[in-house]
Amino acid sequence: MNPNFSKSGSIAGPIKFTILCENRVVNPKLIAEQGLAILVETKDNAVLFDTGQTDTVLHNAEQLGIDLSRLNAVVLSHGHFDMTGGLFHIIKKIGNRRVVCHPNIFNKKYKIINRERMEIGITWERTELEDLGANFILKTRPMEVVPGVWTSGEIPRLSGYEYIDETYQERVLESYIHDELHDDLSLIVKSEKGLIVLMGCGHSGPVNTLKHAMRITGMNRIHAIMGGMHLHQAPDDKIFMIINNLIALNPDYVIPLHCCGFRAINQLFNRVRDKVL
Repeated sequence: MNPNFSKSGSIAGPIKFTILCENRVVNPKLIAEQGLAILVETKDNAVLFDTGQTDTVLHNAEQLGIDLSRLNAVVLSHGHFDMTGGLFHIIKKIGNRRVVCHPNIFNKKYKIINRERMEIGITWERTELEDLGANFILKTRPMEVVPGVWTSGEIPRLSGYEYIDETYQERVLESYIHDELHDDLSLIVKSEKGLIVLMGCGHSGPVNTLKHAMRITGMNRIHAIMGGMHLHQAPDDKIFMIINNLIALNPDYVIPLHCCGFRAINQLFNRVRDKVL
């Protein structure tokens, strides 16, 4: 357990989660977009986890009557365009803010699609974002962003079945190597009912992510897991193994979003219907 977690109490009172960007919408006033952005609000603080890929977050926040100027910080789960592209527009709108992320987030990132190497990293230069007022805080270890809300830091890859597809690459000097996505992190909210764990794409794997959250906090109860699990293109055997082990951790609720994929959502719904939101 990280000793700093024991000094940080759980959040008393209500915690509100608002999805400001996601692949699907129901409200006709909102815009759907491949990506994710989740606003976490407590009585005194507000943190935005990921930013989508365009200015969709600003539009949807306005439609929902949400004032983003009260944000304490933005946390980026990893350095792919559909989680980070909206940062430029948000900082341009609200001005100076802390942006918490991993040091590797600005690495040049690619994915092999139909035998072509496509760039999928952040679409903005760091200096552009800093000129607008982004104050980057680069951490490999857990960090308390606001009271009771932590980043996970790097997530150890301990399960043999949650692996990073080798089509993900990064450029180092003049070479392209397998991107293990060490910049992937989660947001951990310490509620009185247990941990609430948010993932962007969950590249580290939802089981690895939850076990890491329990290990570093010393808390064994998972109240909810929310976000992407990157299972939309996974083989059936991998989905089955991950869902089995996820259910074994007994979260109170599972909120699959973004890149979970319909096959994984269908398995979850058929097996733990009362837990899926």
